[in-house]
Amino acid sequence: MEATDWAWRSFLPEGSDRNHPAANVLRLDVSKVVGFPAATMVVVGGFDPLQDRQRSYYERLMESGKEGVELLVYPNAVHAFYLMSDLPETPMLLADIRDFIQRHAARPFN
Repeated sequence: MEATDWAWRSFLPEGSDRNHPAANVLRLDVSKVVGFPAATMVVVGGFDPLQDRQRSYYERLMESGKEGVELLVYPNAVHAFYLMSDLPETPMLLADIRDFIQRHAARPFN
């Protein structure tokens, strides 16, 4: 928790806390995200301590009616696994991103 607190203090504007929109996307007005002209991929690692928030974000997008929302779950992945090229999930994610773009590039993003 101490390291996470340091990271948020380093990233967020001075005086902000974890309820800042950059740290807590669940506080955002989802209707603005729904109108964003792009499909959305939410990636969750099974060992990511933030996975509950990621899943909640996905659920809010789905409940709002946003189209083109996909949830990709990598059960054995950790937080930010995609930065670790030696993990087996990293090339899997890259292939999934490629496939996601190809699926959604053929039609307008809504």
